[in-house]
Amino acid sequence: MSQDPKVVSIKPNLAARAAAGVSSLPAPLISVRDLTVGYLQSALGEMFDKADDNLFEMADKAGNNADQALFFEAMRNVRLQRHNVVKRTCDALALAAEQINTEAPSAAPAVTFELDTLSLVQPDELEETVAIDGMVNRVVSRNQTALAHLLMRVNSLAKKSLDERSNPFAPGALAEHFAEATKSLDLDIKVRLIIFKLYERYVFNGIDGLYESLNEAFISAGVMPDLRFSTAASSRRPAPAPGAGAGRGDSAESSRFAENSDQQEILGMFGDLIGKWRVASGDVALAGLTAPGGVPMGTSELLRVLSGVTADNFAGDAGQNGLRRHVQQLLHEQRVQSGGAKTVARVDDDVISLVSMLFDFILEDRELPAAVKALIARLQLPVLRVAIIDKTFFSRASHPARRLLNELSRATMGWNDHDDLRRDQLHGLLEQIVEQLLAEAEPDADMFDALYQRLTDFLRTEQRRAERVEQRTRDAEEGRARIKAARAEVAREMNKLLLGRTLPVTVVDLLRDTWSQVMQVIFLREGGESKAWRHALGTAKAMVHSVQSVDKAGVAMRLAQNRQIEAAVRAGLELLGLDAASIERHVQAIVLPQRAVLAAVAAATPPDVPSETEPAEVAAAEPATVVADELPVRVEAVRVEEPVLEQEPVEAPPETIDDLPSVGAQRWVESLGTGCWLQLVVAEGKAPQRCKLAAIISFSGKYIFVNRNGVKVAELSGQELAHGFDRGQVSLLDENQLFDRALESVIGNLRQLQART
Repeated sequence: MSQDPKVVSIKPNLAARAAAGVSSLPAPLISVRDLTVGYLQSALGEMFDKADDNLFEMADKAGNNADQALFFEAMRNVRLQRHNVVKRTCDALALAAEQINTEAPSAAPAVTFELDTLSLVQPDELEETVAIDGMVNRVVSRNQTALAHLLMRVNSLAKKSLDERSNPFAPGALAEHFAEATKSLDLDIKVRLIIFKLYERYVFNGIDGLYESLNEAFISAGVMPDLRFSTAASSRRPAPAPGAGAGRGDSAESSRFAENSDQQEILGMFGDLIGKWRVASGDVALAGLTAPGGVPMGTSELLRVLSGVTADNFAGDAGQNGLRRHVQQLLHEQRVQSGGAKTVARVDDDVISLVSMLFDFILEDRELPAAVKALIARLQLPVLRVAIIDKTFFSRASHPARRLLNELSRATMGWNDHDDLRRDQLHGLLEQIVEQLLAEAEPDADMFDALYQRLTDFLRTEQRRAERVEQRTRDAEEGRARIKAARAEVAREMNKLLLGRTLPVTVVDLLRDTWSQVMQVIFLREGGESKAWRHALGTAKAMVHSVQSVDKAGVAMRLAQNRQIEAAVRAGLELLGLDAASIERHVQAIVLPQRAVLAAVAAATPPDVPSETEPAEVAAAEPATVVADELPVRVEAVRVEEPVLEQEPVEAPPETIDDLPSVGAQRWVESLGTGCWLQLVVAEGKAPQRCKLAAIISFSGKYIFVNRNGVKVAELSGQELAHGFDRGQVSLLDENQLFDRALESVIGNLRQLQART
């Protein structure tokens, strides 16, 4: 499309200015831009490190040579272009940020299409769009409040109005910048989808904290600092009349009103649900333990009362409203001492009830090891305190206290009840974290965040160490499986070649003891479909054929074949690293029987009847001349009645349909992916073991399991796993966020109770 010569593009100028560090943006926007660029550079660097490993693993597991070549080529492209992709992504973000502070006209509206033109969309483009939309929607759903606040703050500083789609810091824009930057890699759609999955895992899964940091940066700079709570409900309220509330003061006032209304709505929803629970269960509200007209305690006063509760009071009361009962008892004692003048505010009463329910659910989880439950039980009091101080604890998925609980659960996924944790460094660190929280009478979100960062830093180091051990375990198991597959294939071919034949003993020994090793080396190096493997197998067949009897007409051809066999045997034996004397000895093991065959032909042929039709060169090569004046070679022969090489026993097919695993179990096994955690019975009579699926070996179909340190603990076939699933000996551990799962379950139970009443 031609461009109006009077219209000058501002993009090159903006890009040059951003690259030179010269920006027209206000200082808060520059700070937010730099935070986002820094996060992208770090996260993308980690993503590309993992992409290299993932693509190599995919290539190693490829089912055919074409896929393997595809993944190797993609890995090469990613290695060469990773820095360019990171730079293009960050440059695109910087340019988009610069454009929000210009008076440039908005982009042209999107072109609309008729229904019958939709077929022009290519399937690859559709798959890519679906993948990007999916991961963007997941980020948006987790960060609705943070993104809404971020947009409002950016709009307060920008020269043109932005929406969710045009916000340069929104997940949609970041995903599009990355997708555009990766087009230079020229990747197949299969590989692009893998890259997008990795982008979501290493960039988008950790971006919640970035959006909190961006809002905090705006608050520190004085940009709408009173904007604190969720604005979800404000989108459901009718818009103000045109011209109303146009001033900055009116806008801030309406924002504060919206935040308070939203927070009251969330707490009101919890209050309604808990109220129905009290009616159904007969529980007495803590707020009603005193006479009417009692004065509700303030937050600080309530926290001082709660300081009389210790973690040891309720550590063993899982599933019995232990936290709530002890708080109720403590408040009763306080009421007696104060003459009933103080009561608990209804909202704090609801918070105490909800936190108690959450921990009851968590501590009743049968999948949690006893050591983890002991740690979590002691965290009830610190979590209750922070929930009373900060009511956003329930509505904010990225609240540091919730993140700490979730990370604790994830970090201890590999613990077993029979483990000795007295010298475990992770257990020691978690004990320190719990003790530090218990010692603080009024723990705030910042304290939980600092402890969360301390835990994640430790886990990052531990994970790198475990990944190295796990990689060595995978490599060893893969190598062992390759050797086993090579031996099995060589044994199968060799036994098929020799069984039922009568052959010279030296030839049988050579094929069984030496040439089988040559074939195994070639299979490991080149694979079972390579030209080298076919040549080695053909040489073995030719050796067997060369010691079979031959008529006079085939002598010349046999001589030529023998020379080729000798050369091939010498070349093959050199692969084993044998010295010249050993190679010569092995070569004679096949040459002598070959000469014996030709000598037998010479002895059976009258020397005075040369063929008139035989060419001169063939006549010159007659066995009589080749072995003249030599005594006949005597060769000991043997009939091969049993396999010369041991073969792996073939798994017996099921005798009845009852011996087969269920269809559901087979589908469950097929759905397993590396990295998932399972609990399985490794051996009969032993306690269940928590382990991670580290590898699925392509050569053998074996599933390799490791512990949290990366050390192998079990090896099972797919059929064994399926049978274990049917018998209840194998189960998949839930890796979803522990606290979020508990909150969802508790609210679901309360809603069901509300529906019944």
